[in-house]
Formats: sequence, C-alpha cells, structure tokens
Amino acid sequence: MSYGDAPAPLLRAESYATWGKQLAEHVYQNTDLAVLRCAQLKLSSAPGEGEGDFRARIALSLRERRDAEIDKLRAKYAPRITTLTDQVRRSQERIAREQSQLSQQKIGAAISVGTAILGAFFGRKALSSTTLSKAGTAMRSAGRVTQESADVARAGENSEVLQQRLADLQAELGSESARLQGELDPAAVSVEKQSIKSRKSETTATGVAVVWVAV
Repeated sequence: MSYGDAPAPLLRAESYATWGKQLAEHVYQNTDLAVLRCAQLKLSSAPGEGEGDFRARIALSLRERRDAEIDKLRAKYAPRITTLTDQVRRSQERIAREQSQLSQQKIGAAISVGTAILGAFFGRKALSSTTLSKAGTAMRSAGRVTQESADVARAGENSEVLQQRLADLQAELGSESARLQGELDPAAVSVEKQSIKSRKSETTATGVAVVWVAV
C-alpha cells in the first residue's frame, strides 16, 4: 500500500490552529445540546441521560417531596386532632358518669315514691308529718331524675358536636393529602425537550488530527 504526498498545508503547524478555530466555529454555528426539562421541579437531564432515566429521577424526587409535604401536613393537623380526640374521650366519659348517676337517681326515686305510697296507704295517719316528708323526698328525687336526664342529653349533644368536628378535621386532612398526591404524581408532571446553544467563548477544539484513509 502506498500513499501520495501530503498537501502542503498539512505540513505547516499553523494550519492546525486555523483549522481548530474553524472547527469550533462550525460546532458553535451548527450544533446544540438536546436536554429534557421538568419546569415544575426545576430539573434538567444530564448529558447522555435518556428520557427513561430522567423520568425515574423525577419520580424519586416527587416521592421524596410528597412524603416530606405530607409529614408537614400531618404535623400541622396533629395538635388539633389530638385536642379533639381528647375532648371526645372526655365527653364519652362524662356521658357514662351522667348515665350512671341517672340510673342511681331513678332507683332512688322509685324507692322514695314507693315508700311514700306505702306509708300513705298503710300508715296510721295518712297525712302524718312522716308521710308528707317521704312524699317531699320522692318529689325531690323525681326532680333530680329529670335534671340528670337533661344532663345526659346535653352531654350526648356535646359529644356528637365534638365527634363531628373531629370527623370534619380528619376529612380535611384526607382531602389535603389527596391534593398533594395529585399535584406530585409523576404521571401529571410534564417533560419538555429543549435545545441549548453553546456559548462561543466556551466552544473550543482541543485538537485537530489528520487521518489517512485508504481508497
């Protein structure tokens, strides 16, 4: 195999510097860098990173952000939920106490009324002071039963209000969590292709070489 004589410019060192500048100018004028961009996360693909790898990186970033945002949301709602939960618990305990007291008052009233009636029928003096005292006690017991019944009713109404507030707050937390899930869903994030033009000051040819090809 034989080669012809090299052209004269190939034998001059200054030719390579000139060609290097011309190559850099050609690259600057005719080439650009294609990248993928996610504006929502302010992320761009790295040189050579494929779309699949870039989307996987986006999904990981979104999961981390979603988890962090949901943790913040739960921390925000936690004191109010804890307070209402405690209030509901105490209201239930109050209902139990009021119902217990009502039961005792009912038993006491029944005994007082029964005693007064028996004393009136079987006592020697139907209108004796003892009989009247027992009747008064029975009336007071009946009044206390009425009062205790009202207390139980009020306690129940208060408990229902607190339980509804707690349910509303938990529903609000669930709604906010769902909103975050939707906003930070990888499927809902758009990826755009962009072309980045190089800067002329940053475009250089590090070396120019001559390659001989046999024909």
